[in-house]
Amino acid sequence: MNFFLATVLLTVVIIGISLIFIKKKPFMYLVPIFLIAISMILYISSFYIGGWGGVGMIALSSSLLISSAAALIIVTLISYFRTE
Repeated sequence: MNFFLATVLLTVVIIGISLIFIKKKPFMYLVPIFLIAISMILYISSFYIGGWGGVGMIALSSSLLISSAAALIIVTLISYFRTE
């Protein structure tokens, strides 16, 4: 349940940060893309940490990846329907 809650909370925060930049279209999309890149880096570096710390880092990076991808889709849909 904590993983789901963290993912939903991160999604809401990322959407909120992205919508601050709604007037500047490139920056609006760069926030989730930047966080996707960070989650990939965390995921790869978790294999070098190993142990339970690495498992926790994989959980965090997976949650960040899922929430960033969902936020990118939602922000794109909001931008698309606002222009029409």
